[in-house]
Formats: sequence, structure tokens, C-alpha cells
Amino acid sequence: MARRKVSAGELQKIKKRREIKERKNKLMAEQEELDDGSIKEYDVCAICDDGGSVTCCDGVCQRAFHLADSDSEDDSEEHDDCREKLGLTLEQAKMIISTEEGFICKNCQYKQHQCFTCGLLGSSDDTSSQPEVFQCEQDDCAHFYHPKCIAQLLYPDSEEAVHFEIEVAAAREKFTCPVHECIVCKSPENKTDKSMQFAVCRRCPTVYHRKCLPSQIIFKSRRGPNGLQRAWEDILPGRVLIFCMKHKIVRELKTPERNHIIFPEANELPVPTTLEGTPMEQDVPEETEAHHEPPSCEETQPPPPAASNQNQCSCSSRPLTFAPSSLYTKPYPGSCGWIDDWD
Repeated sequence: MARRKVSAGELQKIKKRREIKERKNKLMAEQEELDDGSIKEYDVCAICDDGGSVTCCDGVCQRAFHLADSDSEDDSEEHDDCREKLGLTLEQAKMIISTEEGFICKNCQYKQHQCFTCGLLGSSDDTSSQPEVFQCEQDDCAHFYHPKCIAQLLYPDSEEAVHFEIEVAAAREKFTCPVHECIVCKSPENKTDKSMQFAVCRRCPTVYHRKCLPSQIIFKSRRGPNGLQRAWEDILPGRVLIFCMKHKIVRELKTPERNHIIFPEANELPVPTTLEGTPMEQDVPEETEAHHEPPSCEETQPPPPAASNQNQCSCSSRPLTFAPSSLYTKPYPGSCGWIDDWD
């Protein structure tokens, strides 16, 4: 595996991420101890939203994924799909799990992360001259946003949004994203009060307190067109996992469509700078370590991407987005034009 030296700033980031992970593990350990003395696992796969045996990414995304086969025959195929979307063979996945050296997903490896509002990939490399997506400043938050997207979320219908967007894009302004306050009462979370615990959507920056949950977001399926379960307890530590009403539930999956995670393609991106002590997913020949720009929209216009390969820039297809197109009237980094043009 390749290793490279890292700067003092990068070492500080590694230390910070490890501290966050240790606090998270401690919280999980305090949540529930099973009858056999083991600790109940609360990590949920970022792809299928299911729990079980998952492996955490050691990068900035703080996500978990199914790498191994499921212990249950009923959903083993479903979890195999998670591993395949990660671009790993079964042998590679077993090696990562058995060595326990750590795992870095492709988003963190290539510093290409999705905006949690529009779903499009953008460069998160803060050492480059022009990063495209920026991370929420809260330590326990791993969500990235385009400057325009976060500006519209925090300052809707306000002239201040334009100034805020410019400041974020220039890295002069940090922000706390909407995931840290209830969308109804605008108050923060209080974990000691069950009614004030958060119910967090897995697909977009929509969060409610338990007491503020809309009646349509139900914990148990019932008859009717909107009778599918949208809320689950005992999956996230001290929180409720939900899919808010903006996302259509697929009855067979019991979740919305699982096309929300986009991974960059290695042959279209610059070779990543690997953090010291963190194994790369693949060895990189010396002659390929030069910087290569990804192809532009003018150079290639591929057909609309499949669900498992949606990171391709496609000017002829509607961009993947989880938010109303009315929010975006101008192009922003990572897009191929005006989203309103697709209506």
C-alpha cells in the first residue's frame, strides 16, 4: 500500500477525526448493553439505511457501509449490492475487514463529496485553489454543501444569501447547517428530554424534534396511500431515523430509491493524496501521480447515468437533486447549467 507524508495541518485533522470517532463509539456503548454482555451496534449503512455488520469509513464523511455478506439469507443479496456500489470485490472486502487497518471510501479518498441538498458531487479539497463543496463546522456533522445551496437553506428569499454564498466560496465564512435545529420550532436538540430528541431524515437536511414530527411520518405502516412506515426508533443512538415527506417510499425496499450515493470514478479524477498510515483502496503507479483534470461538459456528453454510476457529468439529463428546483435559479460549482431549465 502506498504511503505519503502529511503536513501538520493534515495530522491535526486526522487526530480530530479519531477523537470524534472515539466519542461516537463511547456514546454507542452507553446506549444499550445486550443480555450476552455485547453492545448493540447503531451504525447504519449509508447506501441501504440498514444496520447490522457495517464498516466505518475513516475519512471525513463519518459514514458506515456494508462490506461483508449479511448473516441473514433473506437480505444477503441486498447487502451484496452495497459492496458492489462501493466498487469492491468480495475478496477485497474480506481483506479490509480481516486486516482491520481501516477503510477509506472513494469520496474521501478522492476528496469528492456530495452536496447534501442537491446531491451533486463537488471537490472538497480545501488545499486546492477552488473547492466546490464545504463541510458544516460542527464536529459531529459530516455533511457538505455548495455555497449557493447552503446560502439558500440558511437565508431563503433574502438578499443576504448572495453575500453569504460569496463568503463561503472564498472560505472566509464557516457555517452550521440546518441539520442542527428543528425545521418547525428552530430549537436545538436536547437529548435528556425524549420529546426534544431529533428525528433525522436520511436523504436531506430536514430534522424535527419528536414532538414536532408531522402526523404523516409514522412509526408503523397502516392502510392508505401514505400509510408506509417513515420513522424508526432504536436504530440511531438517542434519535429517530426518518424519511421525510419529500421522498417517495419504495414499498419493496421500505426506503426511498437507493440511488442517492454517488462515488467518483478513479479514471476521471486526480490521484488522491493519501493520509499517512491510511491504506489506499488501490496502488497507484508513480507515472500516474501527476494532476489530471476531469473532463469538462464540453469534452464529453455521455448518456444519462445509471443509478450505480451517477457521478458522470451529463448536460442532457436532469441532475440528481433532493430539493425543489425553485431553490436554484443560477448555476453553481458542480452543475451543468440552470436546474430550472429542466422543468
